[in-house]
Amino acid sequence: MTALSAMRGAMVGLGHVALEGHLPAWKKRNDFTISAGVDPSAERREAFQSLAPGIPAYATLEECLSSHELDFADVCAPPHAHFGIAETALRSNLHVLCEKPLVLKEEELGVLELLSRNAGSAIVSVHNWKFSPICAKISSLMREKAIGPLARLEWYVLRGGPSVTTDQGGANWRLDPRLSGGGILVDHGWHAFYLALEWFGAKPAELCASLENRLSEPLPVEDTANVRLRFSGGGEAEIFLTWASRLRKNSGALEGALGRIRMEDDVLRVFRGGGAEPEEVIRFDAALSAGSHHPDWFGRVISEFSGEIGDPAVRGRSLCAARTCLELVLAAKESHRQGSRFLSLRAPADRSAAGGSRP
Repeated sequence: MTALSAMRGAMVGLGHVALEGHLPAWKKRNDFTISAGVDPSAERREAFQSLAPGIPAYATLEECLSSHELDFADVCAPPHAHFGIAETALRSNLHVLCEKPLVLKEEELGVLELLSRNAGSAIVSVHNWKFSPICAKISSLMREKAIGPLARLEWYVLRGGPSVTTDQGGANWRLDPRLSGGGILVDHGWHAFYLALEWFGAKPAELCASLENRLSEPLPVEDTANVRLRFSGGGEAEIFLTWASRLRKNSGALEGALGRIRMEDDVLRVFRGGGAEPEEVIRFDAALSAGSHHPDWFGRVISEFSGEIGDPAVRGRSLCAARTCLELVLAAKESHRQGSRFLSLRAPADRSAAGGSRP
């Protein structure tokens, strides 16, 4: 590939997220181009080609690779398929951008990490919530030390059920633990974990969790999760996630020695000192809970992907964050199995292993 040519990629998995979230953002780029689509479903391939006329679609990545010279794969398939697709792509020396959760097992992540290093390829997990306008503003405030070092984070996600999928026959892969890896803990907990890493700038030292089924018709996966994180510096995070709410809402609070931040979907209130009234009220055009696909956020994910491809010095940051998110998901399940007791987490080998930027 020459410096002036666009990187050529295939979208692998052509469901709602791919066609409504990823594809519109790719179309706006001059440095990347989608050359092919991949999905085992003929219906999904047809849907892709209706939105991307003239671009071929294939049933498997192997078939696609036999017909195209590619530079990257954008993996949008259900979680159980992530490892196999990413492994095939990395063995073909492609860069990989993959929806969360990156993988479901630590040994899978280890294999991908080794393949990525050997191929000199970037592997980036889609951590798009940190690029939402409201979360990006929180990150900016934390970098500015607007409230001092973070001491406590509260994070609440309320939904009336899981997002729909494009499974044939009306099934929803999010409700099949073999395909999804879990319920709302995997679906929304992963987002909450990388945001906590970003804002604390560190990996937690301990975790406890409880997983529940609150809906009147129990699901085969948990619909509610409550996770507590403790950090070695004394910070704490409490994360509550549910699909069993009558509301669709996101809210949160961050507290530091110099003040606090309150988030209510589309409004941030910044309190400095001990004041009862906010010094700053920031309103956003869209609520954090609005929609599920967010092509505008994904555009910034692509820029992050481009950065890891082009700069070996930053390559691996996303993988570090994904490694910690996976460890937290697995530890939360184990804590629940052990009666929701606190479990110690592995110390990172270095500060970058936390996966968050240092505010």
